[in-house]
Amino acid sequence: HHQQPTKRKVKMNRVEADETPAEAWSKMLNSKCNRLSTQYLNLLRAAASSSNTDVRGGRHDARGGGGAMREPNEPPPPLAADAALSALQAKLAAQNLCVASSDMLDLIRTLRLSALLMDEAVIAAEEEEECEDVGELAIAAAEESALIEAELMTLRNRVMEEDGNADATSGDVSAMNR
Repeated sequence: HHQQPTKRKVKMNRVEADETPAEAWSKMLNSKCNRLSTQYLNLLRAAASSSNTDVRGGRHDARGGGGAMREPNEPPPPLAADAALSALQAKLAAQNLCVASSDMLDLIRTLRLSALLMDEAVIAAEEEEECEDVGELAIAAAEESALIEAELMTLRNRVMEEDGNADATSGDVSAMNR
């Protein structure tokens, strides 16, 4: 007798706002920039001579021909293997860079097209909203700065008073010692 597993329905109580097109575009841009950086780093690694560091580490098998050149026109097997591997990695990284660059160009075209399609009034409204938001942030920052400055002045005055009282007390002690 075979029992079927019971199915459970899990309800998620979390509500997430949908991503705006601008947020989606920004995420995509960040993703493509990261891919470009990673592939560029891979290309640099592949272009670096790995055989110099690997020989010292003793990675090569002496049975594979060691590091000695047997013929003047042929590299030793370990060097040939490293060169082939580096060439393959460089080719792959270069192809990935081309794909990532193409994706970036698509993103730029999308941005340019959306900017061309936007109505002048919409652009002005967005700029005005952005200016208002930045203005509110500036006012809040100025108020916070004023509060911090007032607190700093209060603390300075306390320290000055305490130093003044300490000097007066030490002056009285030195006068009593005379």
